[in-house]
Amino acid sequence: MKRVHIRRDPFDKSTWTSAEVEDVCTYLATQFEVFPEHARIYHLSVSHSNDVTPASELAIQQLHVLEGDIYVVVWPAYDPITIAYLVIAAITLIFSVYTYMTMPKPQVSAAQSANNDLAERQNRARMNGRVPDIFGIVRSTPDLIAPSYTYYDANDREIEENLMVIGRGYYQIYDCRDDLTLVQDIQGASVSVFDPGMSIIGVPKFKIGENFTEPPTLAFKSKSINGQTLNMPNDQKLESDSIYFEYPNLIKTSNPAYNLASMFLVNDSIGVYGAEFVVNDVNLSGTVTFKSTRVLVVTSVTDIEAAEAFKGVQVTAALIPIISEILPTPPETEPTYVTNYRDLSGQYNVSEVTKTVVSGGFKYEIRLSSASQTNPNWVYISEDYTVNTGLILNKNSSAMNLNGTYIVGAVSANTVTLNNPNLVNDDWEKMILQPNNSTAAQPLKIRLDRISERWVGWFNIAIDGTEQLVFNFFFQNGLFYQDSKGGVWADSMAVVIEYQYLDVDNTPYGPTYTEYVPMSASNKSPFGRTKKIDLDDVGRVRFRVARTTPTKNDKTQDLCKIKDVYAVQKSSKLIYPGVTVVRSKTLGTDGALSLKERKQNFLVARMLKLNGTGALTVTKSAAQAMIHCALDDFIGRRSEYEIAIQQILSAEASVISYFGSAAATEFSGTLDDSNLSFEETAGMLASAMFCEAHRFGSKLQINFEKPQENAVLLFNHRNKVPKSEKRSFSLGVKNAYDGIELEYTSPVDDARIKYIASDSVAPKNLKEIKSSGIRNDAQAKTRAWREWNKIKHRHISCQFDALDESEILRRNDKILVANQTRTDTQDGEVNAVDGQILMLSQNVEFKDGEIYFIYLQMPNGSVDSIQISPGIMTNEVILQRVPVQPIVVDKDRYLKTTYIVMRAEDEANSAFMMTELKPQGKMTNSLTCVNYSPRYYEKDHEFF
Repeated sequence: MKRVHIRRDPFDKSTWTSAEVEDVCTYLATQFEVFPEHARIYHLSVSHSNDVTPASELAIQQLHVLEGDIYVVVWPAYDPITIAYLVIAAITLIFSVYTYMTMPKPQVSAAQSANNDLAERQNRARMNGRVPDIFGIVRSTPDLIAPSYTYYDANDREIEENLMVIGRGYYQIYDCRDDLTLVQDIQGASVSVFDPGMSIIGVPKFKIGENFTEPPTLAFKSKSINGQTLNMPNDQKLESDSIYFEYPNLIKTSNPAYNLASMFLVNDSIGVYGAEFVVNDVNLSGTVTFKSTRVLVVTSVTDIEAAEAFKGVQVTAALIPIISEILPTPPETEPTYVTNYRDLSGQYNVSEVTKTVVSGGFKYEIRLSSASQTNPNWVYISEDYTVNTGLILNKNSSAMNLNGTYIVGAVSANTVTLNNPNLVNDDWEKMILQPNNSTAAQPLKIRLDRISERWVGWFNIAIDGTEQLVFNFFFQNGLFYQDSKGGVWADSMAVVIEYQYLDVDNTPYGPTYTEYVPMSASNKSPFGRTKKIDLDDVGRVRFRVARTTPTKNDKTQDLCKIKDVYAVQKSSKLIYPGVTVVRSKTLGTDGALSLKERKQNFLVARMLKLNGTGALTVTKSAAQAMIHCALDDFIGRRSEYEIAIQQILSAEASVISYFGSAAATEFSGTLDDSNLSFEETAGMLASAMFCEAHRFGSKLQINFEKPQENAVLLFNHRNKVPKSEKRSFSLGVKNAYDGIELEYTSPVDDARIKYIASDSVAPKNLKEIKSSGIRNDAQAKTRAWREWNKIKHRHISCQFDALDESEILRRNDKILVANQTRTDTQDGEVNAVDGQILMLSQNVEFKDGEIYFIYLQMPNGSVDSIQISPGIMTNEVILQRVPVQPIVVDKDRYLKTTYIVMRAEDEANSAFMMTELKPQGKMTNSLTCVNYSPRYYEKDHEFF
């Protein structure tokens, strides 16, 4: 048994915990999702000599066998030198890999932001995901804060409401699109964007369409509903021409052989079919006057009763002769007229029919409604014309269609009394126009069915605080009745909804509530309807749905599906500190039960406080993004004293000056990985601007990688561990690559595009690089060529152990390395100085006709290169000029000036670029280097 003490804050005992465990690694995996980057592990006591933080897989295995007390101390996020960060990063990486392979698997990380998901840029929820941090200019696809809410408005249009977040901080909004379409071009769409801390029912920062004046709807969709069809079996009881209807609510039979009381019971649903009482069309063909006032005048012997009830007229063979042109003629001749015929045939809507008694019959004046929209030829009618044509009055408003599903209120042998049938079908009100308020004089074959429900449910929606139930019904084939003549009429159907409250254990209690939902339409296209039920009490509910009307016959289309059911409540959260929020209302899809691919996106630019304290300003600067991230309470958590702001800005200015363009320092990308450390973030931002992030003392700095004239350090046998040096040479390109394929973001459409840097016309073996934050062509192309040139011109690698003065090095620093793998290397330290004469620790051999240089390590961390000539003694050399700094030779100094002597043409073989530094012991570091070449940067000024 082992005892693990975790001190999350070594200076606050309230954060200290202890536990007896069987296995240290397994226990730590349960305590930390990712091992803290600044944590150290100690055995028995907290001291430097007892530090057992693993730096290798073998050391990790040893944690399993250690007995006694184990201390895990999470130190504050600062260390004095860069090396400590490198050590911790290496430990964290090894430990994370090991725990992932050997310990219980953690929960899967949240999906990445749609901004970085190139395959499916859709608005979606990312549960437990990091709110995006956007920098620069990005085409942002916001994340859903709450589930989407869909319903149908009064015009049967599908409406979708969303509450989304663009990212942390403030943004300039340039446009809003739904996929590729500008939202302002989408009828009925509304979008509002709110800055952090703004009320989301107030005045937005950016708006398209209407304001949002109500709190957002929190809608929780029932997972049990997946488009079930509402079916209803028909139980036919009677079909006869002895059935008739009587105002206001009676169904009767004149045949005593039928006993309606044996067929129906009180509260039954009764289906009525075939009750279509039409008024015949009237033919008025003959001589018709077409007046310029859009009135048709016809005289007929036919006496039409209630002519004003006709609301349509069909006109055929209406060719109107119109003089449309006078041909030019000589003055002495008669003018010539040309007649064109305009066809005014069509089915017109009628606003009014007036009947007047005249000699020999009746005159009918038929006023047309929107005649020019039905037939554009009416624009040519500027006077009255009389022609012979076909004319039929139709669409009589007195026609009745009493089909529907009703509730039986009472029943006797020959009469069924209905409950409020006019609420189901308002054509019952037309019965008062019939003789004796009855249809007995118009016998039709009527069918009566007894209806029994077929339920979908019960289903629970166990959402506390539910205030409203919302039901979406969908008619994928429309809802209509088509008669034998091809006319399309309105049809209706109805559903019944029952719901009941649930307690905390989801057990039903209390009464069952019922809502009847009649729906009618004359629509042959897909559409939907929404029913909203406000609950008297707030709480959990269960529900079920059934259809109460059967499908009448093959001429009726009324297939109904239940598409969605939501438990709804109004959100009480109206202010979102720290993040930019979007509210949107857009039109949904027309497809049956299809899920709209939400692709609403914005072109945004991040606004940052310049230098961490200035005014909010739109910026694409990677340096400003780094300063912001370092100071951010959730990313870097650094103070202003831990950031060399002026040095970072100076390095940025150097990059701009070198390339001649601020585009070289841009970063436009989205940070969305919750496991991304600040060190990784700083490295990513620095890399975009051709820099390396590092620490000098306790301050964060960046180092611009560019051609270097002078080396930073000089390594010879005086500051290298003996026999540790290894060199390797390559004649070709590593892995036989013939180019670089760099992927970056297009500044035109934000698509991911690829650029190839290669000397080959048709490269076949490209090294693929996926960049982050690069959104301009010059930056991408320069990066690609740098990477290719580094592969192409790297031929020597060198690895050795150096003394602790190497800790001042940064990645990509140029250094001079004496070749200790050869015996003719001339290096050492300076023993004495006499003016420009140096007394060296080793003899120097000069060859006739050669030019020699001595490379001196200066106290300020630079290397001075000076041409030399032989002195009197074999270990003396004469400098051609004085050094830039004093040479250190005193014996009481920790380090004396070291040197390398080499021929002028051999300098390239000693110039290296440091690529990796690893602690090797208490006083040594292992350095990995590659040969330095100015050709790495030969394309730097070709694209900016």
